[in-house]
Amino acid sequence: MEVIFRRVKIIDPNSNHHHQIRDVWVKDGEIIDIKADIKASKNILICDSPKSCLSPGWIDVGCISGEPGNEHRETLDSLSKAAVNGGYTTVCCFPNTKPVIHSKSEVSFIKTKSEHLPVHILPIGAISKDCKSIEMAEILQMHEAGAIAFSDGMLSIQNSGLLIRALEYLKLLPDSILINCCNDFNIAGHGQMHEGKTSTSLGLKGIPALAESVNVQRDLSILKYTNSKLLIHKLSSVDSIPFLKNEKSKQKNLFASVSIFNLIFEDELMTSFNVNLKLDPPIRGNRDRKALLKAIADGVIDIICSDHTPWDTEKKDLEFQSASFGAISLETSFAAFNTYLANELNLDNWVQSASLKPASILNLPKHTIQSGSKCDLTWFNPELEWIYKQDQIKSVSKNSPFIGQTLKGKVLGTYSKNKFHPVSKLQD
Repeated sequence: MEVIFRRVKIIDPNSNHHHQIRDVWVKDGEIIDIKADIKASKNILICDSPKSCLSPGWIDVGCISGEPGNEHRETLDSLSKAAVNGGYTTVCCFPNTKPVIHSKSEVSFIKTKSEHLPVHILPIGAISKDCKSIEMAEILQMHEAGAIAFSDGMLSIQNSGLLIRALEYLKLLPDSILINCCNDFNIAGHGQMHEGKTSTSLGLKGIPALAESVNVQRDLSILKYTNSKLLIHKLSSVDSIPFLKNEKSKQKNLFASVSIFNLIFEDELMTSFNVNLKLDPPIRGNRDRKALLKAIADGVIDIICSDHTPWDTEKKDLEFQSASFGAISLETSFAAFNTYLANELNLDNWVQSASLKPASILNLPKHTIQSGSKCDLTWFNPELEWIYKQDQIKSVSKNSPFIGQTLKGKVLGTYSKNKFHPVSKLQD
């Protein structure tokens, strides 16, 4: 399939054409030419949108798929459609399914079932059987079957001995990595939101930032002991950042991510009791949010993830204390970033954190916008405004805090698996 992206601003720090406005000619998954003006034959698809941009394809780390077992929340097909609409060419799925992705058969199922889909769907295998933090899962067999990393996903590893053994074991697989969310369950307890003035005024049990920072310190100490490779997933607290920053200067295989939600929202919004803002980790205070933004800008935090967590109405449409944690976000992560954070971060920060760094950390193909390069691409327009309407959501679940909002920045299409995948007509 031949495509020319007409007069696009290239956002790719690894390209000689970074920040230049060029025509980009793509054929069969390879960039044929990049020029100020490329003459096109009749058989070439022309993609033209004033003020649009082109970057290496975006990669999401740690999204949740309902399939297998919870297809009423999300299927692999709906996940891929949501990913395309959100500009992602690759999504790396956590193992929290039914059954858990904890053996080669589940890994093979995800790989086979998603082969024909427009997005690369890559399974992350469980560290422990059934994600129970007791007995180590079949890591080597899953790696051989195609698991790109290992994690207990939404469930933080509570067993320190298991974490040590897993990190030691992963040293046998230098192209893999362990991903862990930091949350001490004994400290977090049955908390409903960030512990602070707002939780006190609302009469809701809080989740102390200490539950995260204690586990961050533990994980950093264990990583130093094992000399392995670790991604600390979805940091939310200002208290965790100094520990991370200090160790990153010493340990080359230490990385961190943050949820798009924790970069945008603050806990004062919880006065609305909006169940779609009940998230894990919880949105915290202004000081936390500002510290996370600075950590992205400074390179202390490497990845911005969508934190896509679909829930059906039976789990989400409840009174606040009973509702499950999480929200969908694959279709809105970039638009939310561009709408709410344009004065604090820029498109270069987004492409680094949603494309280049995830590819490097997970040892995925490193695509760049250069003539002769193989490519996955995201085509987007940061100037377009659109309304996120519930009846146009591609995910099976609809638990989003952005429904009905006008967002600025729209994905126009992706190019992956040697094909162009246009995004559905703009909402207006």
